[in-house]
Amino acid sequence: MKVPGASGSLSEARARESDVQIAYGVDDAVKIASSSDKEIVFMAVGFETTIPSIAMAIKRIHESPEGEKTHNFSILCCHRIVPPALKTLIELGEVRLHGLIEPVHVSTIIGAAPYEFLSEKYHVPQVIAGFEPLDLLMGIYMLARQVKAGEAKVEIEYVRSVRYEGNPKAIQVIDEVFEPYDIKWRGFPVIPESGLRLRKEFKEYDARSLYANELKEIQDMEFSEPAGCKCGEVLRGLISSDECPLFGTACTPEHPVGPCMVSAEGSCNILLKYGGKSL
Repeated sequence: MKVPGASGSLSEARARESDVQIAYGVDDAVKIASSSDKEIVFMAVGFETTIPSIAMAIKRIHESPEGEKTHNFSILCCHRIVPPALKTLIELGEVRLHGLIEPVHVSTIIGAAPYEFLSEKYHVPQVIAGFEPLDLLMGIYMLARQVKAGEAKVEIEYVRSVRYEGNPKAIQVIDEVFEPYDIKWRGFPVIPESGLRLRKEFKEYDARSLYANELKEIQDMEFSEPAGCKCGEVLRGLISSDECPLFGTACTPEHPVGPCMVSAEGSCNILLKYGGKSL
């Protein structure tokens, strides 16, 4: 809600009396649509962790009997998938990677197999580790053990949640509803097949298609980072958060300039809260 855009954030749009509501899941948005005569657009964001629930909601609506369909619901699909971004990060060669700790929530969905090409092609050790301190320490230990042995493979530390094959049903519904395409990432060039869009049989729920005329003016616009913002470099591991000239001064959690400060999980937000510059 607080991510700044070209004309302000969604929070600011709501303050200007635009109808912007927070939904804690896609089902909340579908309920809003079913009890409203307005056109409801759900901003579908996130990686593989959140994509299955969006896919299931679209599929459920699509397969409903005509009289029970929610015709005033669509999504603005902003989903990204992780493995292609990791491939690009490695191929850019900007940082020396000794190993990767892969995201556990994403891995609960996709499993270990989609990462294997990174170890095989680029000889990068990988461990899927959990969030608890002991999980992270074990993940680092397992990476160090691979490095010492000269190995490069994908290991699962977080076995209480992640299976090698992931969640087959979730993977299947993602593939049914979405297809990959090339898209630009913040701080990165265009990454091949790293974004998702609805397949043609689900185009009636695609806000970009439904509102093409309204979006025409901004469709081909280039949106660059705000002046002075170094989120792209932070995300690629080139600098630490406190090396950004805006960190803790012009850019704070109350008035974020870039996405690394907006989210409580953002690296800038975390460093400022637990060990960064005092305000």
